[in-house]
Amino acid sequence: MATSGWFESAAQDLRYAVRGLIASPSFTAVALITLAIGIAATTAIFSTVNATLLRPLPYPNSQQLVDVRTRLVDGRVTTGLVSPAELELLKKLPSHVERASGFFNPFEASLMRDDGTPVSVMLAGTAEGFFDVLGLPMTAGRGFTLEELTPAGRDAPFLLVISHGAWVRLFGSDPSLVGQGLKFAELPVTITVVGIASPLADLPHNIDFWFNARNRPTDVPHVINGIVRLKPGASIEQLFADGNAAMKQLGTTVPSAEGREWVMKPLVTALVGDLGPVLVIALGATGLLLLLACVNVTNLLLARGVGRMREMALRAALGAGQGRIIRQLLTESMVLAAGGAVLGFALAALAVRLLLVLGGSTLPRLESVPIDTSVMLFGFAVLTTSGLIMGIMPAWRLSRADVRTLLNESSRNTSSGVATSRVMSGLIVAEIALAIALVAGAGWLVQSFARLRAVDPGFIADGRLVVDVRTTKTFTEPTAAGAYSAELFSRIRAAVPDAKAGAGSTVPLRGDAVNALNVEIHGEAPDPARIRGGQIRVATPGYFEALGIKLISGRTFTDDDRQNSERVAVVNRAFVRQFFTDRDPLAGAFYYGYPQVDRKNVTRIIGVVDDVRFKSLAQADESTYYLPAAQQGGFALLRSSVIVAPSSGNAVAAIEPLRHALNSFDPQLIVKFTPAADIMTKTTQRQELGMTLMLVFGAMALALAGIGIYGVIAYAVEQRRTELATRIALGAPSKQVFRMLLSTGQKLALVGVVLGLAAAYAGGRVVASYLYAMRAADPLVLIGAGAIVVAVTMAATMIPAIRGSRVDPVRALRAE
Repeated sequence: MATSGWFESAAQDLRYAVRGLIASPSFTAVALITLAIGIAATTAIFSTVNATLLRPLPYPNSQQLVDVRTRLVDGRVTTGLVSPAELELLKKLPSHVERASGFFNPFEASLMRDDGTPVSVMLAGTAEGFFDVLGLPMTAGRGFTLEELTPAGRDAPFLLVISHGAWVRLFGSDPSLVGQGLKFAELPVTITVVGIASPLADLPHNIDFWFNARNRPTDVPHVINGIVRLKPGASIEQLFADGNAAMKQLGTTVPSAEGREWVMKPLVTALVGDLGPVLVIALGATGLLLLLACVNVTNLLLARGVGRMREMALRAALGAGQGRIIRQLLTESMVLAAGGAVLGFALAALAVRLLLVLGGSTLPRLESVPIDTSVMLFGFAVLTTSGLIMGIMPAWRLSRADVRTLLNESSRNTSSGVATSRVMSGLIVAEIALAIALVAGAGWLVQSFARLRAVDPGFIADGRLVVDVRTTKTFTEPTAAGAYSAELFSRIRAAVPDAKAGAGSTVPLRGDAVNALNVEIHGEAPDPARIRGGQIRVATPGYFEALGIKLISGRTFTDDDRQNSERVAVVNRAFVRQFFTDRDPLAGAFYYGYPQVDRKNVTRIIGVVDDVRFKSLAQADESTYYLPAAQQGGFALLRSSVIVAPSSGNAVAAIEPLRHALNSFDPQLIVKFTPAADIMTKTTQRQELGMTLMLVFGAMALALAGIGIYGVIAYAVEQRRTELATRIALGAPSKQVFRMLLSTGQKLALVGVVLGLAAAYAGGRVVASYLYAMRAADPLVLIGAGAIVVAVTMAATMIPAIRGSRVDPVRALRAE
């Protein structure tokens, strides 16, 4: 019976709350829209955070998977990858490691169909136990055995495991594919398919084939992207500590491991990369925005509550206890929160779709953003929290008022109204502070993005076209390969007259794999305790000119830098700073190699070029030396990236002439065109997304703050209507009344600005490490944010202040 009575009472409260909100359509509409904005932003960003960071990877117990890399503690250049010897080291930590494996950097190859048509596909080699580490069963066939992954002579066969996606896309899900041979243009032999991977296997992303990369457990080149599956109960911190102790011990016998330490992070974090911090910052901003919306609606409820004081008095006089009144008012706020949540979830779905359009195809793990259980639970938590935040203050205020005071109309308009006004003013101070924090956050991201875009990359992207070429022909003689390459280059130049053109093994900012080798300067005694290295890149004549890389001194490559000519190199400024601090680099030479340098051939430095931001705009270039393509064992244009800089400066217009010329030269040549400007834009896509989100949140915060401040000042003016009329009737000038009312907003703004700047600075200290060239105490951002919010505050205050200064004393006093 008691339970039935409680439900009946709750249902009565719900019906009464709905009727009351319907009876106040203007109030309800404003409150619902305000809440919908805050809830939509918060839910949309949480959905993306859930999809990228919180949603498990599609592997069994994926939280146990760890991305492992290495770095040199003294800052020397390194690929950051793991050597087979170091991978074996992890396998010898059985207290922490269940399995350890990895994959080699993927590369493009040409799969030849039965009709001779080439298809561009992505291949990656695997280390021993790769599919076991992921924990996924094969769709058909098997993985690679240990014997198949160990060097066994030049005639040992290469084998393939095909991804499920490529199996469906390229072979129509043919179940008989296992055991068949496939032909690739780059290899003279047929390769047998031994397995079809699980549909969930997608590492590295969008891979088509895995092959058995044979290596010895004692090999030292750093070529593997390491993956570890932790044992249940083991932690990354434990693995890091014990792994570094083992690495130090390994360094006593393996020179390449000396001075090296592990870099470990959850695999999901490594896959998401720097998108994670951007989304976490955005999620924090939406939390502040939601709080701002709740404060706004709380003020609306407080203002509405003043008009309902007599109603609450009658309910109390008729026997309603304080708890009963609080429950009724909380029910109303929860109904508002539920309505705002419904609208907010609909807006969030639209916002997520827009986010996917902006970057879902290129940003990691944003191919889809599912509305799963986590998102639903988060939405329920937002709804409940919002309802409580909005309802507690009005319920507390109205339930504590004295019945006799509430029944006295005059007292209601003075003491209760003044007290409520003070509470509302305090909330507005909080609102101003929150708005400043959000506007400052937007300012920091805009400034960080602007500084990042202003970085000199060391090359010119505008007007440059990257043409990736890959031939399906095979050559047994270097001279034949050279002749083919020369003719290919000639066709490219003829298709775009007067264009600058050159080819290279890498393109800046594209994420191409790097190769770092040890370096010794010719004429200097080698120092085993001071091993130094540099990145190696390969280029043809014209490469630097086509990319607009500035020549500092000396010369770049020419056609005379051939296979049998003197070995030469062009180095960058960073190389000179490291190796030639006090002498002319053009008079110097060096050796290179790994793990030991090759002193058979001296490489003479013929030129110094500017540093190029190769990995990212935020990361300075490392010591780098460029070698002429013709001197690198027959490497030419058979598998390279050609940079074409048309004299017209229109990279896109050069695509069709080049496509026609290359197709007529070799119909089976695989060609891909990419404007260099698109590569540059892609490198800042995540920062631009964060900046855009924060600008939207900042604008919303200003709008909500302006509406809230206007409402409070307007309410205060209405409460003081009789006082203002009396002042004017006694001769007070309108300007004096206007300044008096305006000072109310000024005082609120002053207190809010002080608190807001303090909050912004504290928040800035937290996020500074995630943003490029950001300083939490940057006066331009802090002062700018404060000035913008103060301007909005003054604008929102002026309108009701003007109205209050123009009160007609006759009408106002007659109404009293």
